[in-house]
Amino acid sequence: MKLPAIQFYPGDWHKDQGVQALDLAQRGAWFELLLMMHDSDERGVLLVNGQPMPDAVIARRLGLDNQSANQILTTLLDYGVASRRESDGALYCRRMVKDENLRQVRTAAGKKGGNPLLLNQSANQPPKQIPTTGVKQNSTPSFSSSTSITSSKEERGAANAAVPARSSKKSAAKPANVPKKGAPLPTLAEVQAYAAEQHPNSADAQTEAAAFCDHYESNGWRVSGKTPMANWRAAFRNWMRRRAQFQAAGQSPAPSRARTAPKPTDPTRWS
Repeated sequence: MKLPAIQFYPGDWHKDQGVQALDLAQRGAWFELLLMMHDSDERGVLLVNGQPMPDAVIARRLGLDNQSANQILTTLLDYGVASRRESDGALYCRRMVKDENLRQVRTAAGKKGGNPLLLNQSANQPPKQIPTTGVKQNSTPSFSSSTSITSSKEERGAANAAVPARSSKKSAAKPANVPKKGAPLPTLAEVQAYAAEQHPNSADAQTEAAAFCDHYESNGWRVSGKTPMANWRAAFRNWMRRRAQFQAAGQSPAPSRARTAPKPTDPTRWS
């Protein structure tokens, strides 16, 4: 696949000693050759119809006579800016070839999911992917630098670096009867069973258990209407202890809370 653009870093171009040793015409010829290598069937290698491009064709493409083109090619090779492949004598750019190999490795890894740890997993075995905190990957160097740089271990490993896995775990849904804070809350059957255990001889224990549930379910199981209930058993025991005083007053037990005293109805109170 031919790429629509090339990476070019002016800083690399200006810092390369081989490139800067060329005169303006030679640098311009080398840049034109880079563009032709980019469009080649094998990116980074100067080919025509799959074969090494002859020097005469290179001269014609550059708009030069054969002698001038040969002098430029000789200078490019002598200064180490360009190289010739030993297998077929094709002219190539070392940096562009290396960048293309790295790109292909990354593309292949991306098609497989980006994590080489998943490749050996069987079809029936759930994936065991180890999330990474980040990809320590060196940026792809520019092809404009003609120096042949041996790929470091970090750069080779970057091509197969695992992509940080997205967590697929969804937060567990909270039960409908559990407030944001506090312990899990009981059902009516649980309260009645606890009432029978605590007050086996009381005829009103089951009735009080139902009243206890109705009262606290109506306010979201909150003590004094504000604080989530932490221990319903302790709350029920307190309910039963306070039952006597409310029965004496003809009221149902309820949690104590601050109440505002009613305003006196005596009109002379405000005169």
